[in-house]
Amino acid sequence: MKRNTTKAIYLLFFILLFGAYYFFKNEDVVPDSKEVTVIEVLDGDTVIIDDAKHSRVRYLDIDTPEIPHQNSPGDPMALEAWDYNSDLVDGRTVRLEFDEQKYDPYGRILAHVYVDNLLVNEELLKQGLATVLIIKPNDKYAEKMHDAVDEARKEKRGIWGSLKNLHPPENNSRFQIDLDKANRYEGKRVVIHGQVTGTRKSDKVIALNMQDMIDIVIFRDNWNNFEHFDIDPEIYYKDKHIEVIGRIRMRKGKPSMVVDHPMLLRSRN
Repeated sequence: MKRNTTKAIYLLFFILLFGAYYFFKNEDVVPDSKEVTVIEVLDGDTVIIDDAKHSRVRYLDIDTPEIPHQNSPGDPMALEAWDYNSDLVDGRTVRLEFDEQKYDPYGRILAHVYVDNLLVNEELLKQGLATVLIIKPNDKYAEKMHDAVDEARKEKRGIWGSLKNLHPPENNSRFQIDLDKANRYEGKRVVIHGQVTGTRKSDKVIALNMQDMIDIVIFRDNWNNFEHFDIDPEIYYKDKHIEVIGRIRMRKGKPSMVVDHPMLLRSRN
C-alpha cells in the first residue's frame, strides 16, 4: 500500500512538472498582444489608438525623424516617415505585440505593431525611414531590426541615400539660436550654425567643439551611421561651418547636442 502511494505521488509530480513545462512553453510561443484601431498618426513612430484613454503607442526598436512642430524644428525625411506610417496604419485594425516593458516613462504604450502579418516597425527600417533604437530589456527583435536597417543601407533607401537630397523643413530657420545663448534653451530642439574649431575622440564618443561654446556629441553606437557615408566625423567636420538640428543638453555647465545621423549636420562650406 505504501509503495503504491509513493508511486502515485511520483506520478502526480511528473504530471505537474510536464504540465508546467508545456504551459510556459506555450506562453513563449503566444506573445502578449491585443488588437486595436489606430485613430490618429502623430509621426513616423507614434499613433493614438481607440481604447478608453485614447492611448499613445510608441513603436519599439525604432526612431523616425522628428516632424516639425510649432515649437520645434523638423528633421529631413520626417514627413515621408509620417506619410508612410499613415498609409500603413491610419484607420486600420492593428495588433500590438508587447515586449518586457509595456509602458515608457511618459505613459506611452510600447509595442511592435502589425498590420495583418506585416511588422510596421521593421518595414519603416527597411524603407530607410528610421534608425534602430533598442532599449533593453525590450530587445526581443533586435537582430531582426538590425537586419532591416542593413537592407536599407545596402539599397540606399530613405535616410541612407545621398545626403544632398536630405533637406530639412523650410521653416527650420526660425528655430536658429545664437551659440552664446545655447544654455538658455536646455531641453529644447533648436537649429545652430557655427564653425567646428576642435574635435576629440574617446572609446565611447566623438565630440565636435563649435567655437568653444557647444559640443556636438556622436556616441559610438552611431558611428556606423556616419561610416555609411564615408564620413569620419573627427576629420570630416573639423574647421567646417555647419548647421545642426538637435536638442540642447547641459553637461558640467556646458551646452551640448547629441546627434545620431549626418543628415542632422549640414556643412555650409
